Amino acid sequence: MKKLALFVFIPSIAMAHTYSSSSFHEALTTITTPEKTLNLSVGIGSGAFHRRSDPTNVFYTVTDRGPNIDCSDSRKILGLSYCSKGKVFPVPNFSPTIYRLQLSENNQSSAKILDKIPLKTQSGKLASGISNPNTETAYDINKNVLKDDVNGFDTEALVVTQTGEFYLADEYGPSIIYADQNGVIKNRFVPKGVKFELNGADYTVTENLPAELRNRQLNRGFEALALSEDEKTLFFMLQSPYDPKKRTITLYSMDIQSQTINGQWLYELDTPDTFVKDNAKKARIQNDVKISEIAAIGDNELIVLERISKTTKFYKVKLEPNTTEKTVNKELIVNTDDLDKFPTKIEGLAIISPQEWILVNDNDFGIEGDKTRIIRLSLQDK
Repeated sequence: MKKLALFVFIPSIAMAHTYSSSSFHEALTTITTPEKTLNLSVGIGSGAFHRRSDPTNVFYTVTDRGPNIDCSDSRKILGLSYCSKGKVFPVPNFSPTIYRLQLSENNQSSAKILDKIPLKTQSGKLASGISNPNTETAYDINKNVLKDDVNGFDTEALVVTQTGEFYLADEYGPSIIYADQNGVIKNRFVPKGVKFELNGADYTVTENLPAELRNRQLNRGFEALALSEDEKTLFFMLQSPYDPKKRTITLYSMDIQSQTINGQWLYELDTPDTFVKDNAKKARIQNDVKISEIAAIGDNELIVLERISKTTKFYKVKLEPNTTEKTVNKELIVNTDDLDKFPTKIEGLAIISPQEWILVNDNDFGIEGDKTRIIRLSLQDK
């Protein structure tokens, strides 16, 4: 049965760009503690992608690992202090899932869920979102410690080939996942030195990523993944620098056929004070700035999504012959500070055309009551 999601149309005009925003809701479950009740909804907006061969109103999104609450926030959200360090997983059996969606033509009525593809391991079992070894301790809603899961993934971005196969960015490893059309994981590309931590994994593990990626900050792994138009190359980068006070992140490219790294560039984040809406109530720090998505607009050009929460910036980057001697040049395309009432925490970017993008936010499964927003952004004079 096809499911319908209700949309509410909100037009906005600012400068040369216009957008329409609509809400998406798919109920997940209700969680009850002695103090609180949480009505959770599926958070579909950790990543987005449009395949060129699809209609212009069809695109893909992906969830992350599922509902999770930082131990330090458990009293505020659940009404009880569950733990001092780690994550509470109120729905530990949740499987990261790929969505194929179709927006209505006028964007004022409904959207169809054309397909839902949960990730599965090689033997066909559903993958989980539970923490990998050497990441962070996981707890269930009853304060029980959950066993680390080598078949757990925190998916944060995706691309789709013309033949329907998937590559997904994972924050845990950090890693890149290769899955077939049915969501069966065929390979997981990880940094050198990580394979032994995934002993017993129900999929192939390939150590082909630079070893230094193991030093990523916790929960700041891969959130950004792009596929070149000729489908020969993947581009990816960490969410944040290794040092929380630094601004520079390495952008990598990988040749898909040989599974080898074939390019590196340096990308410099903006300073936190330039994210105006995020600084309205308190001064933000450098580590608040992060990369949440990249998308290819040619074989050597990318759009980079740089954000804190309320402010999101989109930069165009043209990649010259790979170099780590200087940072790449950035051309600002959109700053949501210039757009009135723009949704927050944008993590998904699907390029429909040079003039039209689809954006999706991450509502964190509605843990704090946030809604998923899907935005059609029309770009002018760019």
